[in-house]
Amino acid sequence: MLFRLLLATFVLFILWILLSGYFGALLLSLGVLSCVFVAWVSEKFGLFRSDFSTLKLTLKIPVFLPWFFIEVVKSNIDVCWRILHPKLPIEPNVMTVDASQHSDLATAIYANCITLTPGTYSLDLDDNSIEVHSLTKALAKELQTGEMSRRISLIEPKSAKNSSSE
Repeated sequence: MLFRLLLATFVLFILWILLSGYFGALLLSLGVLSCVFVAWVSEKFGLFRSDFSTLKLTLKIPVFLPWFFIEVVKSNIDVCWRILHPKLPIEPNVMTVDASQHSDLATAIYANCITLTPGTYSLDLDDNSIEVHSLTKALAKELQTGEMSRRISLIEPKSAKNSSSE
């Protein structure tokens, strides 16, 4: 534990120096203190677990992001068109979508991706479902096809699928 704390503090401090560019004694000492504090809080939150499932997820995200960015752009265009249309063609509704992910991390990513996509918003998150508000019924139908859920399940670490949620 001490090694991880020291390593995290060192990495954070190097990043702090690179980003700040200040070398005064007071600022360097405050930088060290803040880096130690952040490393300690990170350890207490369990961010330094040894299962590395987050790292496996991180390495698979570049496969997901291009598709997600295209979906966000398409939704942006659709929402802009609806806002600028003189009749404001919206049909707000609330629905429930299945969350088929096997880990809490992947389910949270799914809920956040829904919220980041314009025109949809995650209202409530349960173990197996997400309550979603959508601006139109077309957006709701597109979300209920399960394409986003399927793509997020593909980036989910294999170890998370075999083990139960923590």
